[in-house]
Amino acid sequence: MKTVKYDVTYVEGAGRLELFIRFFWLIPTFVVLCVLSFIGTMAYCLQFLYILLLGKRHKTLHAWIVKYMAYVTKVNSYYLLVTDERNPIMPED
Repeated sequence: MKTVKYDVTYVEGAGRLELFIRFFWLIPTFVVLCVLSFIGTMAYCLQFLYILLLGKRHKTLHAWIVKYMAYVTKVNSYYLLVTDERNPIMPED
């Protein structure tokens, strides 16, 4: 099993304007996240059935679920004030 490591550096200063912009930035991000969560749930269910029936992982479904979880982690770290680094609204490849 591989470990997951997400490194966020501590910065003393925090911008008040960034805190204000953050909540407006999160509105379209959460809309995209809701759509991706639905697709991610479907991919997870298909992956579960694929493993159950064939005994191995489907490469494309696995890659998609990993990308989805990385995007969720970035959104949550921005939303929960862990980092000021704004994530893109659409997930990157």
